[in-house]
Amino acid sequence: MREFRKLRPLSLRRTRFSPPSGLFKKDSGWKTVGLAGMLLAGVVLGSIFPYMAQANRYLSYFVHQYLVGNHSGGFSAVASGSFFSAMMLQAVVLFFSLSCIGAPVLLCIPFLRGIAIGCISAFLYTEMGSRGLVANLILLWIPEVLQAACLLFFVSAALNTSISLFQSNFLSKTPSPAGVNVSRCLRCFVFSSIGLLLAAVVEGLLAAIFAPVLLNLSAL
Repeated sequence: MREFRKLRPLSLRRTRFSPPSGLFKKDSGWKTVGLAGMLLAGVVLGSIFPYMAQANRYLSYFVHQYLVGNHSGGFSAVASGSFFSAMMLQAVVLFFSLSCIGAPVLLCIPFLRGIAIGCISAFLYTEMGSRGLVANLILLWIPEVLQAACLLFFVSAALNTSISLFQSNFLSKTPSPAGVNVSRCLRCFVFSSIGLLLAAVVEGLLAAIFAPVLLNLSAL
């Protein structure tokens, strides 16, 4: 009985101590909010570019080629093209997440992505008017919101990984082991890739149904 009473508090103490093994960080939410703010800032800046490029038609030409390449085909062509381009960006994020100096590049990726979204959205509105607003909502914003959510989810994990690698290599301290952050980043890569695949399927369905009605690419 004495041995049981001595061991019982120790067993309770062991069962009570169960940390979540660093699956979530306290500042990860603030990083995601900051990355979302940079994405929106890029959208606002990108929406100004078509008005700045009225005398120079190069930007309009590239946006037109993007619309022709991404929305003029059938479901399989649009879905595969969207998923392939998204996975190229995923590969860039994964590459810089494994670098201890990749954080500045990772911070720029949502901003540049927002600029691209803003350019396409403003081009559709300036060229098509009210019909361009409907095309923006159905063909652009619905799939882009899904893709942006997956991108921000993965970039936030990649940023944590790059910062932890920088701390462990240059500052000799890290709040959690770098290997834990790398494994978490790889899991986020898999989950975000699955989300991007679903977003590409949605974009392919919307383009196959609504693009022939909303977009008259030959008249743009």
